[in-house]
Amino acid sequence: MTEYVSSALFVYTKDTEYLCPRLIDNACGAAITPVSYDALTQDPQGVLAGVAHVVISGDYEVIKAILSLAMQYGFSVGLVPGKDQKSLIRFYNLPGDTDAAIDLALQADAAAMDLILCNEKILLSKATIGRIPLLDGRGNIFHLKILIEALKNFFKLELHKFNFKIAGKKDINTAASGCMIIQHHQRSLASRLISSDSSLTDGMISTIVSAPISIVDYLKFLAQLFRTSGDRRRLPASIGYIKTPQIDIESEPGLDVFIDGECVTQTPLHCEALPQAVRINIGAELREASKKRPPAKENLNIHHLPKGKELIKAQKKTRVPFFSYASEERFRELFTSLRNDARIDMIYIVLMVLSTMLATVGLYLNSASVIIGAMLLAPLMAPIVSLAMGILRNDRKMLEKSMGKIIAGIIVALLASALIALLFPHKPVTAEMQARLNPTLLDLAVAIISGIAGAYSKSYKEIAQSLAGVAIAVALVPPLAVAGTGIGRMDFHFFSQAFLLFTTNLVGIVLAASFTFRILGYSPAIRGKQSIRIVLLLSALVAIPLYLSYDRIVEKAVYEKNWREERFLVNEKYIIIQKANFSRRGNKMVIDMDILTRERLTRHDLNKFRRKIQTNFSKEIVIRAKTIYIP
Repeated sequence: MTEYVSSALFVYTKDTEYLCPRLIDNACGAAITPVSYDALTQDPQGVLAGVAHVVISGDYEVIKAILSLAMQYGFSVGLVPGKDQKSLIRFYNLPGDTDAAIDLALQADAAAMDLILCNEKILLSKATIGRIPLLDGRGNIFHLKILIEALKNFFKLELHKFNFKIAGKKDINTAASGCMIIQHHQRSLASRLISSDSSLTDGMISTIVSAPISIVDYLKFLAQLFRTSGDRRRLPASIGYIKTPQIDIESEPGLDVFIDGECVTQTPLHCEALPQAVRINIGAELREASKKRPPAKENLNIHHLPKGKELIKAQKKTRVPFFSYASEERFRELFTSLRNDARIDMIYIVLMVLSTMLATVGLYLNSASVIIGAMLLAPLMAPIVSLAMGILRNDRKMLEKSMGKIIAGIIVALLASALIALLFPHKPVTAEMQARLNPTLLDLAVAIISGIAGAYSKSYKEIAQSLAGVAIAVALVPPLAVAGTGIGRMDFHFFSQAFLLFTTNLVGIVLAASFTFRILGYSPAIRGKQSIRIVLLLSALVAIPLYLSYDRIVEKAVYEKNWREERFLVNEKYIIIQKANFSRRGNKMVIDMDILTRERLTRHDLNKFRRKIQTNFSKEIVIRAKTIYIP
């Protein structure tokens, strides 16, 4: 059975005086003494003498003044919110209906609550400094509205220097867009982040620090908010959390502090929690939540906040950059792995020899399955990914070691494949070899996509096994094996075209992997851009022969289509070209064709046929014809 106070003082303002009759005629049996707020402030000691419970209806300033008196005189407080005070209703879980709010305000079981002072100003729900994108919004806000609000904040975010001082702890120096001090902010996005570690009665101040050091980080943060439902026990990226009974906040420059929506002071800001300083009649739901009191211990969850070189870089920029900057401490495990991948060892050399020999044999056998096995065995992908990171971070040691490892692998592969070519000098050129002699821009596209996949899979342990699939997709060793075969055959065209394909793969992977690591936030806080420019220049240089090669392929396809089913009259004999395949050998064009005829062709006929075809080309051609006699 609900118990009610026997008597109470009702403090009203001009805007809430209309509630006096409803309070006096309450159904709870409480004797109500109305008094205006002005009369109370003129003689608080006389008016409050012997008062055990006060009901208040007014704006935030009036409510805070009553709470200050409640700390001094020890009375409990009931709140009757106005119709437009939706925030007050939400903060203290109050009924929206006035009669129900009066009933709750007169109940005799007020809950003891902490009170937070910010520069001696009472904080009811929250205080904000700087920009706290979306965190001070409603927790159940419609997703489309979140997206619209997020887009508005995209390029408005600014980073400021913040210093958080906690008694007995080392100062926290960081860069952030803003922070929020929370007393109780129910059903907001911010409260959802710390609901498992925050209470009205733990004697602590909860501070959320927003530090999106890039637009990409901001997007990640938004994505995590969209996925969130219910309580969170893990803070999203770019968010820090400080829980302590007392904190001092300084910013550079000084920033306005909005307490419960009103700008009332500036940084530096001193905040302290007064444990169970007041007793307030709150809603049943909030009362139950306050009983589930977490341990009253400090919590510093600040590993997402910028520090070290990240902090230096962030402080140099007023606006938040598009891409983030990462300290080595944050991704130490990944960088250690990549440095190990850049070191040359005997295992690498042995695997390069075996994979190249296997690929070369597979090429001679024209066996795709053997070539795929060689791709899986090849260890070249790892140092190439390390080279990409070395270029991005301008890490000279990693760059030099990975480049040396790649060059050693190339030399070993060329020598191994050239040796096999010398052992089998009379083996014909197979279709698998021919497939690697005409690289185009499409091959560069494959390399770029594979580079993105390689960097992404290296960044996450759970998909690291996908690196083998990337190696198969980009096929690094087979072009090297074909190039080495060209050396063994003393055929420069053979070597140059295959090595161009390998170079395409190498440059494409390095370029794409570097930019992927950049997007994932692995670039250093202090970095140079010279290496990235060199890779871009190499990509442009490689793209030129690839474009020309693609142009030749298009030309070849047009020729083959136009010459198919072409008829020639030679010495009164009809010759039909059934199929024609065009290829280049240096400056000469080679045409492999199947020709149909009814009459036997002499050497004189074939020479005249060749001269007729030659008139269609400016360069010298070589015709290799297969004659098919038809009845």
